[in-house]
Amino acid sequence: MNNNTFIHKYIKPLIGKTDTVVDMTAGNGNDTLFLAGLAGKVIAFDISQEALRRSKEKTKDFDNIEFHHASHGDVDLYVKKNEASLFIFNLGYLPGSDEKTFTQKDETLKAFRKAYGLLRKKGYIIITFYLRQIGGYDEYYLLDDFIKKNKLQILEAYHQDKMDSPITYIIYKSQSRTDE
Repeated sequence: MNNNTFIHKYIKPLIGKTDTVVDMTAGNGNDTLFLAGLAGKVIAFDISQEALRRSKEKTKDFDNIEFHHASHGDVDLYVKKNEASLFIFNLGYLPGSDEKTFTQKDETLKAFRKAYGLLRKKGYIIITFYLRQIGGYDEYYLLDDFIKKNKLQILEAYHQDKMDSPITYIIYKSQSRTDE
């Protein structure tokens, strides 16, 4: 089973029609489409106009999606504290693109910290690291260190038994934290 199949199976029972969820990296629109079929509202970000075009095309039959041509590091400009029950990150570059535009470790850490602070109690962050991509290992090591140092609760870590295959963390926020 690939990481996206794992993620979709895992989160399907967690999201209801009253939930707001955030796709931090809209990309080709696969997660945005999946989330739009489950949640009441989806907020989707991407820095790539091409990614947003693809995502909008894929989700054209849904009216519960709010798209933003912005960095996921600016999430706090568009999402209110305790509004979202789930944030999802698919890091790296837009599949099928020129690979020149990709997530950057420092911006992703900033986005992750903000998302965790905005996340409602009993909410989830799902983050997938693509190790083979440019900067993939750097991004993984930086965020993995942050998650572990701050003792964030990793419910699941999914990794296929293949060299350099993607790693997915499902992080649960059981309570409000005062150190954010």
